[in-house]
Amino acid sequence: MTGLIWKDFLILRKVLRAYALFLLFYLLLSVLGAFDLSFVLSFIQVVILVLPLSTFSYDEYARWDRYATTLPLSRQKLVSARYGFTLLLLLCAAAFGGAACVFSSLLDQTPGDILATTLVCLGTGIFIVDVMLPLCYKLGPERARPFLFAIVLLPLIVLFAADKLDLLSGLDLSWLDHMPTTSLVGMLALVPLAGLAGMAVSYLISCRIMEKKEF
Repeated sequence: MTGLIWKDFLILRKVLRAYALFLLFYLLLSVLGAFDLSFVLSFIQVVILVLPLSTFSYDEYARWDRYATTLPLSRQKLVSARYGFTLLLLLCAAAFGGAACVFSSLLDQTPGDILATTLVCLGTGIFIVDVMLPLCYKLGPERARPFLFAIVLLPLIVLFAADKLDLLSGLDLSWLDHMPTTSLVGMLALVPLAGLAGMAVSYLISCRIMEKKEF
């Protein structure tokens, strides 16, 4: 299974290199004050966690799944490798968030705000992956792509419409300002944890889809 995970990294090596340069560029802009570090962090976190979806397109182009089923590998191992690759990217995203917290403290910023942003963005990225991985196995990357746009855009559209219709006027979130930072971070930590729990369900669904899929 290690070889399968390494295969995904090799497939995306050029993309990962480009994102690394992209990351350094925006970090430099945040140091110069052109962007807020929280914005850069939130954008990068979600992008990193969407990368596993790109591997499906490369696999489809190379007809990898047809070849892989001829190897002495179970379909469950193929799915496990893809989720293992996703978890490694998740660790990279979490490490980047931790480094951003240290970096913000050196700049005399509030690391608690950066940590809260990291947790929310990690949870959001994990939920996206939880939904999209089974859809990619079921429909293929091209047919599943519109669902990605729907997952990302629909909540924004709903919030925008609710704000325009003045449905959020009675929503009072001022109590969050009085909550201690440690309590707020602890509460927000439930977001990525819930995403990880959802990933276990997503994995079982993907295994079931893969077992019944014909190539």
